[in-house]
Amino acid sequence: MTLGLQQPPDEILCHSFPTTLKGATREWFTKLPTSAIDNFEQLNNAFLRHFVGRQRPKRPADHLLTIRQGEKETLRSYVKQFTRETLEVDEVDNKVQLTTFKAGLKSREFVMSLAKNPSKTMIEMLLKA
Repeated sequence: MTLGLQQPPDEILCHSFPTTLKGATREWFTKLPTSAIDNFEQLNNAFLRHFVGRQRPKRPADHLLTIRQGEKETLRSYVKQFTRETLEVDEVDNKVQLTTFKAGLKSREFVMSLAKNPSKTMIEMLLKA
């Protein structure tokens, strides 16, 4: 019962932290000088400064209209790029996401199949993609 109330030691927190990281965050962590961090609070603050402190202002929803699937770009790559860009948009609703996603697709056949069987949510659309 008391285990849930106790804070784990810094050593455990610092060693377990990198196991939760992927991609850019993992790369950032591996480039930290070994002597730069003495405790978990410093690690937490360094992480926040690097990733939260660099956040750009949110973009308007019409930014999604600029995302287009390249001629030789795979659908998987386009979905990944579109999803990443959506995170940078301020208050985008489901209809805008669906419309702009379809507008950026290169395959007219896929767009026609989506028109015949329309998705109601972006998740549904991504599953079809």
